[in-house]
Amino acid sequence: MAHWSETSARLRLRTIRIPKATQLEKISPDSSTVTLLWLSQKLTPTIIAELTQVASRLKRSGVLCVLASPLDAAILSKSLQKFVDLKLWIAVKTVSPRTVAANMIPNRHVSLLILTRYKGSLRHVLTRVKYTSCPACHKTTKDYGGKKHMYHSYGTLISDVWTDIECAPETDIRYVTRRLQTLFALSPYKKLLLIDLRQCKDQADVSSNGFKRQIAQSKKTLKPTAIRSRLINADCMTALESLRSDSIDFCFADLPYNLRKKYYRYNDALGEQEYFAWCNEWLSQLHRVLKPGRTLAVLNVPQWSAKHLMFLSSFMDFQAWIVWDALGFPCRKIMPAHYAIVCFSKGRACLLPGLSSPNGNVSEREYLLHRGQYYCTRPSCVRTRRARGVVDRADISDIWSDIHRLTHNSQRVNHPCQLPPLLMRRLFSLFTKQDEAILDCFNGAGTSTLVAQQMGRRFIGIEISRRYHNLALQRHRLISAGGDPFGKRDAIPIVKNSRVIRLMKQPYKVSKKDLQLEVKRIADELKRLPQPEDVKLHSKFPMKYFNDYFTSWSEVCAAARMTLDSR
Repeated sequence: MAHWSETSARLRLRTIRIPKATQLEKISPDSSTVTLLWLSQKLTPTIIAELTQVASRLKRSGVLCVLASPLDAAILSKSLQKFVDLKLWIAVKTVSPRTVAANMIPNRHVSLLILTRYKGSLRHVLTRVKYTSCPACHKTTKDYGGKKHMYHSYGTLISDVWTDIECAPETDIRYVTRRLQTLFALSPYKKLLLIDLRQCKDQADVSSNGFKRQIAQSKKTLKPTAIRSRLINADCMTALESLRSDSIDFCFADLPYNLRKKYYRYNDALGEQEYFAWCNEWLSQLHRVLKPGRTLAVLNVPQWSAKHLMFLSSFMDFQAWIVWDALGFPCRKIMPAHYAIVCFSKGRACLLPGLSSPNGNVSEREYLLHRGQYYCTRPSCVRTRRARGVVDRADISDIWSDIHRLTHNSQRVNHPCQLPPLLMRRLFSLFTKQDEAILDCFNGAGTSTLVAQQMGRRFIGIEISRRYHNLALQRHRLISAGGDPFGKRDAIPIVKNSRVIRLMKQPYKVSKKDLQLEVKRIADELKRLPQPEDVKLHSKFPMKYFNDYFTSWSEVCAAARMTLDSR
């Protein structure tokens, strides 16, 4: 897929092949070099040590990129971050899925880490990905809901999930290198140094099977445990300690990300050391209550997920790093869309119920089919495709880009971070069967347990906030009464998940689109972004509309700004 850059320059590419790790001693990138490490072999202690030394020799402006499997990327990043800061954890789609084992999700991506020696925001060239079209209706894949006039004429800013290009990590990464050559084509950089480590072999590997197990696995035959579905209003550690060992079929945790979100009765701004000490406590408890062979899944941002992965790998078996391509609040020049679901099993994983059972629940099969990459979600197009028998879905891999966050107020309740029900339906269909027990120790407004009840699973939902606990109870009662807790609501939620001010619901005498296009017209005349006094002088619409219908002057000028930027 093509991309657009605000510069036509490109870094010069130089490739060095390293057959032995000790040869890395000679690598000392200068201040004009961006370095890319290409790994496809499993890591060894020698390679880790030598690559860490390469990071230590970077100049103050140094940029270090690493292309590796998610597991190896997590292992290596722990050592590298002694000398460099992790700025981005990018998921890059691979040419074809790779089935690692019958009890694992097919692997379809590699990780691209971008680390810098300098502090502060990543310095890079503004880059956009071209709009795509639905093969069926030929409209843009994304439905912009009448807001496309606010966006760039070429395409959207790139995110940290790259599915528009593909690479073959063992043989061909040309599209990755080309993008990096463009992305960092700014002063002081002049070349991209590609260090090919595919044939580098030293000592025994330390990746997935090299961790020392710290907790003994249960080998006894367990009697079925009758789990009573219930919601618990308590601190997660207190509640988890009261549960029996080896009693839960699937554990899920969507914990607070420690990003200073405004939860009720929870501090989301702990010190990093305190945050992970707390995480490790309840992760150990989840391991205890989980049945042998079953799965624990943890959702977090990639840099924190890597730390969970390193901790869990010491006593559990790695199953998958699922990339949930879920753009939240658009911000920064590379939009944050990558959320990681790291999955571990207690001992050797059982066959995945959703992928291995020929007599599984047919009605749940649809949750395990991923929508084709460029097909849109417009209801009219979906209906037409079904009527024509268009094959627009395929089996899932470890990249999930067809499940979107809740964006409309009618779908939300008073909780800052609601997960979409479809995400939980896919996880439960993949890892559990009907009547099995799921546990969510950060249940919030109840998405996990509500979906579990609808899908015939037993559940335990733990939530420290009485407000959120009562909200979840109320929604469960709605299911029991035959209602839909995920149906559209007339009430506007008070709680928000972004910094944008919410305006009161009101009738519009002139559409916001018409007002923004009016500002665009004025900008074309003035050859610059207009100020309020310009609009007051040149617009046919009263200033009251611009003041009352928009949250900021930046929103008023959205269409005009993008038009000027496109030139």
